Amino acid sequence: MVLCVLAYILPMSYMGPEYVMWNEEFENSDDPYIDAETLIIGDSRAKSSVLPAMLHDDTYNIAIGGATPIETYYAVKNYIDKNGAPKYAVVVFAPYHMCDIDNWDQTLYFNFLRPSEIAEIYANAVELRDPVVARKGRIPEMISYRLRLPSKYLSQMYEADFIGNRDANREMFDSIRDDLGYLEFGDADGDDGETREVFHESFDYSELVVYYYEKLVDLLSDNEVSVVIAQPPINVASDEAMHEEFITGYTGFMDHIEYRRRYYNMKVIKEIPVYPNKLFGDSIHVNRKGAEAYTKELREYLESEDFWMWD
Repeated sequence: MVLCVLAYILPMSYMGPEYVMWNEEFENSDDPYIDAETLIIGDSRAKSSVLPAMLHDDTYNIAIGGATPIETYYAVKNYIDKNGAPKYAVVVFAPYHMCDIDNWDQTLYFNFLRPSEIAEIYANAVELRDPVVARKGRIPEMISYRLRLPSKYLSQMYEADFIGNRDANREMFDSIRDDLGYLEFGDADGDDGETREVFHESFDYSELVVYYYEKLVDLLSDNEVSVVIAQPPINVASDEAMHEEFITGYTGFMDHIEYRRRYYNMKVIKEIPVYPNKLFGDSIHVNRKGAEAYTKELREYLESEDFWMWD
């Protein structure tokens, strides 16, 4: 019982750095760091690719590394419920995140979602026969995470000496705030590895993820938020290795999103930007120089479309 209580009250003291980003977003929803007019929404590629201070005034990056549109839908809904809707949003997800739910155990581990939200997701996953979220044994596993049982948390607590990560996590938290939600994931001076989209021969999308992606877009539009959907950059090595059938399928999906919401205040950038390998901090994420280049390109596009004048 004592270990469960400690696991519940001390996560910033023993969790690893990935948790800090999720916790910052959770706290920002309760008490926003700035009164943001524009939100950057998405996964780690959005988090690491868009520098709010460079993009526009009153912009904050609430993207969450490791999240799919499933978690993001509830994060944005909670933000809007507590703070009202922003005027503008830029949505950026890695294309492969339409196919893979690769961090669901992490979502449960961090207890980012409310029990009612997890129950709703699970019910949708069962209906859609999702092999990850609704796999056999999930219910007792979800309960174990919610109760912070030692079987799930004790090894990490021991590894951190219970409070050994507190100072580093607090420093990272403050750094995210200083950069208005931006976070660098890879800091190498270049990377020629292949990104995860390369491993998909076709656009084998997850029905559960797509269901929540559409709910996310509708949530923003229903709250009269002007939306641009943009694509994160990939490196040259990935561009050369990506399967044409995957690209065609993903582009068709973006066409579908654009057509079904043609009366919304929304634009879709379908082309995936290709940047030199030297602008990547790892095979998936741009480094800071890459983020500067992408933010500049995105800002120029948005300004050319008079994005911040849409009503």
